Amino acid sequence: MNRIVVIEDDPAILRGLADSLRGESFDVLTAADGENGYRLVQEKSPDLVILDLMLPGMNGFEVCRQIRGHGLAIPILMLTAQDREADRVQGFHVGADDYVTKPFSVRELLGRVRAILRRSEGRSDIENQKELDGARSIQQRLMPSEIPQLPGCCIAGMWIPARIVSGDYFDVLRLDDETVALCIADVCGKGMPAAMMMSNLQAAVKTCASKWVQPRELCERVNRVMCENMRSGFITFFYAVLNIGGNGRKRLTYCNAGHNPPILCSNRVARRLDRGGGVLGVFREWQYEEEEVRLHDGDRLLMYTDGISESCNAEGEEFGDQRLVDLVVHAGRDAHPLAEDAVGAATRFSNGRFEDDLTVLAVVVE
Repeated sequence: MNRIVVIEDDPAILRGLADSLRGESFDVLTAADGENGYRLVQEKSPDLVILDLMLPGMNGFEVCRQIRGHGLAIPILMLTAQDREADRVQGFHVGADDYVTKPFSVRELLGRVRAILRRSEGRSDIENQKELDGARSIQQRLMPSEIPQLPGCCIAGMWIPARIVSGDYFDVLRLDDETVALCIADVCGKGMPAAMMMSNLQAAVKTCASKWVQPRELCERVNRVMCENMRSGFITFFYAVLNIGGNGRKRLTYCNAGHNPPILCSNRVARRLDRGGGVLGVFREWQYEEEEVRLHDGDRLLMYTDGISESCNAEGEEFGDQRLVDLVVHAGRDAHPLAEDAVGAATRFSNGRFEDDLTVLAVVVE
């Protein structure tokens, strides 16, 4: 059964299209605006997208441009309210495969849908798309499905790939009943090569991590592994051990290997965790430093990749680190809203147009 995503803001047209397509035995998913529609396309990998030109927020041209810009080969049938040559030309320019002018005949639209799907059968780019979709599914399963928690702390994370697969990585590893390891990383590059190196990094971290291995030592070990496996590029990496202690003494010991310094806020005063050394995968004999930080009730820690801080608005202005600092300073005592707010703020700032993966890991001491 072919899956079709319909993105249309007119409720009557959306309902009518969905009913007509389902009546022809298509699996239909719907969205009423560009941002949610694009997210649906990324998550559900449909066989066809029916896309209205005039949408709130991200319009049809922008949605089409994002789909093609991130390597998605899904056929796109664009709906236009006016039979204007300029609109059709622009639609084809940004990647549309066909168009239908409103008001349209349902019979004609169904005919165009069948023709597009028929042309798509056997196309090598569609097969490649399915392989990438499978790779994304595997990568999603590598991310923590359930984040382990410690008494007196709340931990939350979010991971949103800009493309089908991602070079970002985060994990929370339980080392014992009082200790977890926190890690976040960003592989240089995008697409499948970055995703493969991310998987390699994850395997190396899980092999080396234990309650007996300090963050400095882990970074040195993982760096040697990545130097042996990487032919080019590098990885920014932050690794920390969070321990609550039997006497209620909570501490964080960390090493930062060239990653965006996480933000730690205590009593509304923010500092950056930047002690460590160089990025992974460049020089095998690099040595690293670590720092131990005492944590107190109410402290908030936000780890993130540069997809958050380097998100740009329409004028080309970056979201930046200071907005994240302000967000952490004024956050409440729950890690889940903190993680969601960081991603949400960057999303609103950039109007949902991301060129890089978005990953955050938040900790709040209760």
